Amino acid sequence: MKQYSVIYADPPWHFSSKELQKYSGERFTPLDKHYTTQSDSWIRCLPVKGVCTKNAALFLWATDAHIPIAIEVMTAWGFKYVTIAFVWEKLTSTGKTTKTLGAWTLKSYEMCLLGTRGGMLQYKASNTVLQQVRAERTCHSRKPEEVRNRIEQLFPNLPHIELFARQRTPGWDAWGNEVESDIVL
Repeated sequence: MKQYSVIYADPPWHFSSKELQKYSGERFTPLDKHYTTQSDSWIRCLPVKGVCTKNAALFLWATDAHIPIAIEVMTAWGFKYVTIAFVWEKLTSTGKTTKTLGAWTLKSYEMCLLGTRGGMLQYKASNTVLQQVRAERTCHSRKPEEVRNRIEQLFPNLPHIELFARQRTPGWDAWGNEVESDIVL
């Protein structure tokens, strides 16, 4: 099986909030109308360890509510949480910061966590990659292309794969139910 040094993942986290349902009046969770979500245990049990090189980096998207489980997923996949790699400030098409209803505060940001295994620091090619990403929020769950560009700037010339991919990206392998996958998990 092919192995990768850079894993980029945006799992279909299941999100349930009684507060959001109360305000929206909907009986389904907001994400379920866009794509099928998966349980935390299903995501955690994916055999990602089997497609990783000895030295590897994982970039894992998580909403603030999913940070604890995202760190558990990292551990289950064989990675150690290191830091928040990217903070995406979601903008409207006119450049204003979005404000999405949350249970406690209005939400405008999403985090991409970084986990590593082995000696990945030796492959880091740049010390000038910014954490903050200000980019337009387009269709649901589509992440800014700028994040992939920054990952490539950090770790060029290494094998990259995007898990839960919704589109093909040149130079990246992909796995997901919305693309032709390069691997089987």
